[in-house]
Amino acid sequence: MDVGAAGQVRPIALSVDPANGDVCVTDERGVCFHVVDGHGITLFTSSIAAALSTPVDGCLDLDGGFVFADRNAAGDRTLRKLDLRGEPVRFDVERPTLQWQPDHLIVTADGHYVSLDKFAGTLTKHDAATGRVLWHRTLEGVTEQSELGRPAEAPDGRLFVPGGELHVVLVRTAAGEDAGSFGRPGTSPGRLAFPVGVAFGPTGDVLVLDRMRHTVLVYDRDFNFTSEFGSFGGAPGQLYHPLAIAATPGRILVAQGYEGRVQAFGIFGTEAGE
Repeated sequence: MDVGAAGQVRPIALSVDPANGDVCVTDERGVCFHVVDGHGITLFTSSIAAALSTPVDGCLDLDGGFVFADRNAAGDRTLRKLDLRGEPVRFDVERPTLQWQPDHLIVTADGHYVSLDKFAGTLTKHDAATGRVLWHRTLEGVTEQSELGRPAEAPDGRLFVPGGELHVVLVRTAAGEDAGSFGRPGTSPGRLAFPVGVAFGPTGDVLVLDRMRHTVLVYDRDFNFTSEFGSFGGAPGQLYHPLAIAATPGRILVAQGYEGRVQAFGIFGTEAGE
């Protein structure tokens, strides 16, 4: 996908606007956000007016602006907002704990925000309008070394959290309560070495991005492994320590920092590209 010349963009997160399929790419190297349409054409790039510090995960908000995890003036990580012009807007976020440091963020189907503090192992849901905490949950069995990945919301509202060093995917209800896990640790086909992202296919398939195996594993809606695709390398269709995955209508997008690539896989009978 066209998000800048090779090597000039380092995508570390992807999110998709469900209303129109536009993709928000968080660019670590450029310290900015790119909005790309379904054809891979860049529609918008945030400027210095956004006053970004170290954004790690940006999403397109339901009001047309951006919401993202970043550092505030005091150096604490929090949630911030930009309007549709990419300029900061005030957003007073209630901190669930003094130590809260959100690393990942998603906009859920109801328009509110769920963030993950991967070191504390907590999920927090905030009201999009008021910034008030709606709920705050601790993920059992998670340590600072677990390196959890970006959560994802399933069509039925459940939350899926890639377990990283836990070698599983954690499943939580829409209210953040424990609903089990799935996946088997290992490096052979069908096994999870270091899952970092989750996306969902049109028929309920669960797609899990494994950074260390350089593959996307496909599970059915009952979490039975069915197939996988991707391999290590720099050629089209190959992956090199990928960081993020997202689903658009008919395609799966995978981002990696190496060469600043966002690749599109047409695994549902549609055209792929880069």
